[in-house]
Amino acid sequence: MTCKYERFFIDVLSLKSANEAPTKQHEIYFNGINKFTKHLLILTPQQAIDYLSLDKQYTQSDLELMEKEQILFSVTQTNEKSNRGYPAFQFDAGGVKPVITSILKILDDDYKNWDLALWFNSFNYDLGMSLIDALDTMPLEQVLKEVDKENSLFQ
Repeated sequence: MTCKYERFFIDVLSLKSANEAPTKQHEIYFNGINKFTKHLLILTPQQAIDYLSLDKQYTQSDLELMEKEQILFSVTQTNEKSNRGYPAFQFDAGGVKPVITSILKILDDDYKNWDLALWFNSFNYDLGMSLIDALDTMPLEQVLKEVDKENSLFQ
């Protein structure tokens, strides 16, 4: 699913180094995205489809519908296989982690694309870790409560 900043993300992803960044914002996103992709896997649409298709056959249209319904999210990519990528942390046991859908519905499109991926990976002081780490180590009710609290601060 595209967002209004997709052109910006394409520009950032096409930089070869932070020194090429035309603005400080480009540099910040360049560094954040590179840090994210060094430690966390981004699936191509076909890899996401293959992973989800363990019990049912999924298609590209299914992925797009799942994004529209806030079940999962994608990020802009600039590789030869696709211009969309799916952060792997949102998948588990052949499906999308239900907590991802709950979080996306709480946020209600406040974050999209790389903003959302980087937000998930940013350190949350109340949790003492990133949301990505908290998803696998903390009670989900506590994670959702913190997301709701943080989101209400910015409304």
